[in-house]
Amino acid sequence: MAQQYFYDKQIRRYIQQFIRLFSGFSVEMGKNDQDLSIFQQVPVRYGDINRMAAHITRENSENIINTVPFISCYVTSLDMLPERRTYQDHVDKVQVFEKKYDNETGEYTNERGNSYTVERHAPVPYMLQMNCDIWTSNTDQKLQLMEQILVLFNPTLDIRTNDSPIDWTALSHVELTNTTWSTRSVGSSIDDIIDVATLSFNIPIHINPPAKVKQQKLIHTIISELYNLDDTNLDLFREEKSFDTQTLQYTIVTYEDRKVKYEDGTLQLLNANGQKLDNDGLILDWTKELKPFGVLRTGISQLRLRKNSVTNPKSDDIIGKLDFHPSNPNLLTVDVDQSTLPTNTLTAVNAILDPVINYPGDGTVPAAVLGQRYILINDTPSNQLLNVVAHKYDIIEYNGSAWNVSFDASTTIDTQYVTNVASNDQLEWNGKEWVNSYEGIYNAGFWRLYL
Repeated sequence: MAQQYFYDKQIRRYIQQFIRLFSGFSVEMGKNDQDLSIFQQVPVRYGDINRMAAHITRENSENIINTVPFISCYVTSLDMLPERRTYQDHVDKVQVFEKKYDNETGEYTNERGNSYTVERHAPVPYMLQMNCDIWTSNTDQKLQLMEQILVLFNPTLDIRTNDSPIDWTALSHVELTNTTWSTRSVGSSIDDIIDVATLSFNIPIHINPPAKVKQQKLIHTIISELYNLDDTNLDLFREEKSFDTQTLQYTIVTYEDRKVKYEDGTLQLLNANGQKLDNDGLILDWTKELKPFGVLRTGISQLRLRKNSVTNPKSDDIIGKLDFHPSNPNLLTVDVDQSTLPTNTLTAVNAILDPVINYPGDGTVPAAVLGQRYILINDTPSNQLLNVVAHKYDIIEYNGSAWNVSFDASTTIDTQYVTNVASNDQLEWNGKEWVNSYEGIYNAGFWRLYL
């Protein structure tokens, strides 16, 4: 069984920060020959000095006492603080991003490097109680030190144990709770040389369990730090085959918390909830979102849409050239490459027709000619102007003398594709209705940009 060991010196850091609060104080020890004050800096140390160290400081003699003035600090108790306890199974996740490191220059760049997720577990609260003993040889020394120290605590002083931006317990405070003026007894017949004043403090602290750090290597974050490849070499890279690193063309970008909506030749950026607002309530701006990853190149940068399952062949991606929208920062214009759309399985239709309202030759719809085809969005009416019995979503075709049903929606469950000549859109039969074959909302992982 692996040894379970963890020690991060957390309590030690609190003690060190407490001791530092009392460093740097001085006392006036008299005047020199020029009648100028002589100051002596007062040393501070941890109070529970061990026996060997104490014997060395007394020069191996029982007849030598420690010099004064000096300050000693020590722990008096460490107690659980139940009123500050939180849910013990709480886990807080923080995203951390490194700057990209350039191995050639040995410096960090302004680009994003590795990404990490830090899982912080609920800390355990304690009350650390410490004393500060002020050792002096006369009352004047004590008054000087006490005045310098007591003015700082009104009644607390903040401390910080480290400068880590992800340590949620680094900040605490020191509260003065009690003062013992002297250890001497009034009227004592013993001639004590050293007098000790004691200040008592409370420090609420947290002891953290180990955090879990995970490096993000998912392809739906950013893979631009790996290689910028053209289509052929990117496929080879994904299949872990040899590829040509000299043909670098694109930076590939997508997000795990962004959706897009493609409609009428525009690409709209949405948040994870399908809204066009960021966390601050502002409209999502493509320029700001793409800035960390590169520059959109008009007519070169691409949009790639994955229509169905990610198990579909890569060749099924719908590709379009990108440009910024002239007036809306939340949109990009897309020029779709028609050759990347799914292959049509049916002959193109002239338009979509509502036979309840219109019919060929009524003045609005052109007169019937050989090969004319329409998708119906209603059943044919009983007046039989078309002289054919057809139903909603059927395709009818004119053979030169009469209309016939060439596509029966009620009996077709397989996916079919057809182009609507009137709108130049490709329509998809999904077994229930006709829909645009590639317009709609795409979730994270089903779209990406090649900058």
